[in-house]
Amino acid sequence: MYVLPNIIQKEFNYMDIWNEVVKEFDKEIQRLKNVLGEGHAEDHAHYKQVVGSISGIEWARSQVNNTVKKLTYEEEDN
Repeated sequence: MYVLPNIIQKEFNYMDIWNEVVKEFDKEIQRLKNVLGEGHAEDHAHYKQVVGSISGIEWARSQVNNTVKKLTYEEEDN
């Protein structure tokens, strides 16, 4: 008989995971905004890279949010 690994056996709440992920996203976004706000962008290329990073993290946060909502509603429907 196959036994599932402990990580799979544990019940988890999508919102608990989401809350931890969003905290990390928000911390990094704030750190990058501080880089810009404190004038630490070395040049225009670095500025664009930091702005792109912020945009990418915000996109990732949105995608995770949509996935969590989708999975949460699927659980409620079952």
